[in-house]
Amino acid sequence: MSVSRLTTLIVSVSIAPYVWADEAATLPRQATKLVSSGDVAQWLLALILVLAVFFLSVWLLRKSGGLAFVGKSQLAVLAGVSLGMREKLVLVKVGEKQLLLGVSGGRIDKLLELEGDQRLFMNSAEGQETSVFAKKLLQVMQGKHHD
Repeated sequence: MSVSRLTTLIVSVSIAPYVWADEAATLPRQATKLVSSGDVAQWLLALILVLAVFFLSVWLLRKSGGLAFVGKSQLAVLAGVSLGMREKLVLVKVGEKQLLLGVSGGRIDKLLELEGDQRLFMNSAEGQETSVFAKKLLQVMQGKHHD
């Protein structure tokens, strides 16, 4: 390799970064896309529209009964008494049955299932007498401990 070629190679390698930088400066720059306030407003309006459609749908479902539980009167808490800090005795009506439940901190136990004539707190329209157990439980729940 001749000295002139070697000198040309060294010069071209040493000035190449400067030439490339000049070429890059002369090329048109692409505009960097920033989020504009118009974009933010459009996103907010879209979010508000989606939330409005959601709440309108929930409202319509409630009005039409689509979210209602089947037979609201089929399940009801008839009575309850606290037995301590975390313990309760609860009488629940489920259809034609009544369940006496023991409720504690992290547990619910079915203590008694009552059907037909055994049920407590029957409607007077049914014309059935209240059992002795029902009377005693009612007294305990009301705080009257008569023996």
